Amino acid sequence: MARRATFVRNSKADSVATVTVEAGNFATLATDAEYNQRSNILLSFYRDEHYDAVALGQQELNSPLAYWQGNADKGLPIVCANLFLGERSKTPVFEPYRWYERAGLRMAVVGLVMPRSLQGCPDSASVRVDSPFKMQKFFKKLMKRTDHLTLIGDFNAAEADSLVQLYPFVNLIVTSNGAVTATRTLGNTVISSCGAKGYFGDYVQMELPESKSDSVKFNSVRATLDVKIPADTFYENRVKDSGIKPRK
Repeated sequence: MARRATFVRNSKADSVATVTVEAGNFATLATDAEYNQRSNILLSFYRDEHYDAVALGQQELNSPLAYWQGNADKGLPIVCANLFLGERSKTPVFEPYRWYERAGLRMAVVGLVMPRSLQGCPDSASVRVDSPFKMQKFFKKLMKRTDHLTLIGDFNAAEADSLVQLYPFVNLIVTSNGAVTATRTLGNTVISSCGAKGYFGDYVQMELPESKSDSVKFNSVRATLDVKIPADTFYENRVKDSGIKPRK
């Protein structure tokens, strides 16, 4: 985390227009003896480093929804457009998307949850997930108001491909699914992975096309978070003081 803080700050400094997101599957299991310490430090990290949007993956939804609602109230920028409480609710539990202005561009980041992610959710009886493959009206309306559209969440390769086929105007999909390990393009959409194992920092440099018929230009960058990247002493001391044991 201490090196990631340096990496995130350097990435923002080097990029003309940067949006920092967490696509989900970052939480450890509640049975982890250090669950509370790890969660508190990590969620504070997202807030303190001004992450623009955070999605919930299957690992997060294994915890009670009230836990994430409480963190959203504390400033964690959770986005999820298709998660509802109750069968008839029309208002998502969290913000469906967040708007950002970068280099004169209006950008929207939308969070989505796949129905399979509720398998271990303790609130599954009261929570509803609408299919992300039946949101054409929502996305068409949103696309009229934005220059750049990003989707974040836990999508496997087949799910990501289906999203592109249904919403070809999406510029970027960021997935935290552990089975997706390479960044690629499909049509005019870049599908970026951030679920690979190891101590890595990943980001995608993108050049927006002038028209929808133009191909997307992108450069996928991966940095190993080793001694070449200085550790931020604030987070280094914070982890040390918490007593959390380093993981290999």
